[in-house]
Order: sequence, then C-alpha cells, then structure tokens
Amino acid sequence: MEENKIKRLLIELLAPQFMLFNLCFVYIGMLFAPSLTPLTILIITVAFISARSAGVLMNRYIGREQDLGNPKKASRRVSLGIAKGTVLAFFVAAAAIFVACAYLLNSLSLYLTPIVLVLFVIDPVSKSYTNKRHVWLGAIESIDVMAGYIGAVGMFPTNLALYVLMMAILLVGIGLDSMISIVHAEFEKKQGMKTLASTMGVPKALEISLYSHIAAAALIVAFALLSGGIPILIGAILACAVLLLQHRGIRPYDDTDVVRRVALYNTLTSFILLISVAVSAAFFW
Repeated sequence: MEENKIKRLLIELLAPQFMLFNLCFVYIGMLFAPSLTPLTILIITVAFISARSAGVLMNRYIGREQDLGNPKKASRRVSLGIAKGTVLAFFVAAAAIFVACAYLLNSLSLYLTPIVLVLFVIDPVSKSYTNKRHVWLGAIESIDVMAGYIGAVGMFPTNLALYVLMMAILLVGIGLDSMISIVHAEFEKKQGMKTLASTMGVPKALEISLYSHIAAAALIVAFALLSGGIPILIGAILACAVLLLQHRGIRPYDDTDVVRRVALYNTLTSFILLISVAVSAAFFW
C-alpha cells in the first residue's frame, strides 16, 4: 500500500473534529474518578482512539458496497480505495490494541471489550433494517462517559450525574446523526436503506434532531445541578446554547453546511462541558 494512502486513511479514521467530540466525554467520565495518574490517562486515550478506529473500520468494511455506490462518499473516502481484506486487517489491529489497553487498565474494562466490539458490528448492519439506527448510534456514543470512568476506577459509577449525562449524550447522538442523515437521504432512499431522512423525509429528520437536542439540553443542565459547582452549571448553559444554535438558519440541502454544523457545534458542546468539569474538579471538588 502506498505510504501516502496510509496517511490519508489514518486522517480519515481519526477525523479530529469527531474524535474530539467523543474524547471529551471520555475525559469527563475519567475526571469523576477519585484519583488519576498520567499513565492511566495515556492508556485510556490510546484505548479510545483504537476503539473508535476499530468502529469506523468495521463500518467501512460492512458498508463498503453501499459506500462505493454513493458518489458523495466514494469521492472522498480513502478506505474505499483499499482492498477489503486490508480494511479488515486494520480493524483486527485496532481491536487488538484496544483489548491490550483494557487489559492494562483493569479487569472490568477487559471483560467489557467483547461487548464494545460487537456493538461496532451491529451498528453498520442496523441501518439496513431499521430507521432507529440513530438511537443505536447515540447509545454507543453515550458509553464514552462510562468508558472513561471504568477505565480509571475499575467499577461502574455510583454517581447519578454520570448516568444523566449518558442519557444526554444519547440524545445528542440521535440529534446529530438525524441531521447528518439528510446529506445522503436521496441515495439511501433509492437503496432502501433505513434512516430517518430516507424513510420520513428531510423536514421530519430535522424536526426530530431539534427535539432530541432540546431534551439533551435539559439533561445537560440536570447533570450540572447534580454534579455541583458553579463552573459546571455555567459550562452547561453555554454548551446547551451552542448545541441548539446549530439548528438556526440551517440549509438542509447544502451538504457542506450540514456537515460543518454537525462537526463544529457538537464538538464545541462537548469541549465546553469538559472544560467546566475540569475546572470544578480542580478547584471545587
């Protein structure tokens, strides 16, 4: 494989704007741990990056034929120019790194790795059978908080605030995936693929996205109140404002506008929350 193609594949897998969105929630869960070491933070970070890469690779592997037929994806995805077997090999390598990191962290993290990897397989398959795939994706993203906490502590959290935040992330995920689905609505409708936009239409998908984000905003504020600390409450209010602003003046048939909004506003939302939790952890807890 050409060295340049490998570099482009890595950039595609890492997708910094979306990687940061999820990583912020992992770090939020981690900050609720009683204590942390630099080594633990490093291992959790590597575990997350490898796990997310494995998820993306499995999505590319299972959905390859559909992606090749979609002009909007075929023109920009490097992975589509790589042999399918090579994509699978990269998945195995990423999954192995993920499992190794979980082993280094604690036994609970290791025991949960098979479940995570199975979720990565179910996700790309589900969009061919149900338009509830957005809920599934939101659920996968919501475990970021749990992953950060379990990786640092080795047990399930007992703090109600983290479970409330997980529900909020689930709704954020439903909203952002419903919005991004409108980009490929026409093609996926012709292919019989089941997303909100392809089965219910673009206006309905945007409506569900907005309502999901409104509900998520309410839960984010609830998370802040349960967590305690003025910085988290201020951060939560700012994060909610950013989350909802992405719906203002959206151009639903402008693919560039939709993708930019999803990447920018949702990542800012998670980053603002992370900063507010970090400040509270440093000075108020």
